Amino acid sequence: MRRNLAALVMAAAMGSAASAQDPVLDLSLLSDAPKAGETITLPGVPMPEFGLRAGYLKQRDADDGVWFGGVQVRVPLTEVFTIEGSIEFHTSEFNDGDIEVIQYPVQASVLVFLLPSSPVCPYVLGGLGWYYTTVDFSGSLDGVDSETDSTVGAHLGFGARFDLGGLTASADLRYLFIEPNEDALEDENFDSIQLVLSLSFPF
Repeated sequence: MRRNLAALVMAAAMGSAASAQDPVLDLSLLSDAPKAGETITLPGVPMPEFGLRAGYLKQRDADDGVWFGGVQVRVPLTEVFTIEGSIEFHTSEFNDGDIEVIQYPVQASVLVFLLPSSPVCPYVLGGLGWYYTTVDFSGSLDGVDSETDSTVGAHLGFGARFDLGGLTASADLRYLFIEPNEDALEDENFDSIQLVLSLSFPF
């Protein structure tokens, strides 16, 4: 009888020890898990932004400067570095209006924000562009056939970003280095100064 009682006591003690070693699921940890449909963001990295852009462009040998419009997407890599992609549309005239140049610039830029936590944040930028170009002729050049081509170029600039509380406004000045491929424009200088104004919202 004593042996049976001792065996029961030992078995109960061993069962208690094993239970103490079993891992316990802490359900409170699940309260911090992301819910279905929630967006996970890394601390310190802003959200991507989509925006509208407009501004003024003056090509060096063009008759006059022109206004343009377009759209842009900005994808932050860190608080400091952001990748920007944009597409625009503008029309310029050369040779006293006898040459009309229609361009669709597609630009890819790297923006470096110098004071990322400031409501007014200066930045510098640089990148490459692809310029789809159509050239139409009129007046004294009316007999010349239209040309369609594309060329690449580089750009550098600086500007400032303004935090509007849910929206972001930017203004920057860019210098574009462009070498046209069209034969009719081989003597024209396409290097440009571009003022860009944009308004973006996160998505």
